[in-house]
Amino acid sequence: MSTTGATSLSNYQSRTVVIEVTGVCRQDVMKTSNYTVKVPYGRMSQTMQSINPMGGKVVNVTILPAPPQKAEESES
Repeated sequence: MSTTGATSLSNYQSRTVVIEVTGVCRQDVMKTSNYTVKVPYGRMSQTMQSINPMGGKVVNVTILPAPPQKAEESES
């Protein structure tokens, strides 16, 4: 994805998504506990689709701000 115009717009692909899940039946997570998964924005849909077959339910999704972009070096 590319943006034009204002440089303050961010590329969603560089963002991280935090997905809060409950009710998953896995060996390392109790079925009654909540846990969070951090994934790149581009993998959000795939991750959410994999939660349902494990018996889980997505209870919250948060998109974290993009990391600050490094200023381009000025050419002399």
